[in-house]
Parts: sequence; C-alpha cells; structure tokens
Amino acid sequence: MWFKRIIYGLLGVRNREDLKDDLATFTLPKLIFLFLVLNIAFIGSIVMITRYFL
Repeated sequence: MWFKRIIYGLLGVRNREDLKDDLATFTLPKLIFLFLVLNIAFIGSIVMITRYFL
C-alpha cells in the first residue's frame, strides 16, 4: 500500500501531507525495492520496444 501511495503522490493524485507522511516512514529496504521495481519496469519497457521494432 505504501508503494501505491508514494507513486500516486508523485503523480499528483494525493495531497502533499500524505506524501510527506509516507516519505517520513520511508526505510532503506523500501527505497531499494522502489529502485528495483522502477529499473525493472524501465528495462522491461526498453526490451519490449526494441523487440517490437527490430
């Protein structure tokens, strides 16, 4: 749930106070998980695009 709330906050769907509360409780494992998920999504999209056009 925290992952979804942070993504929505960064996209501007939630208000600033909720995002501030989520970032205050952000821990290193959560940061690593978020980093890995975003990188996997980015790399996956690049691979899908290159397979589609090549």
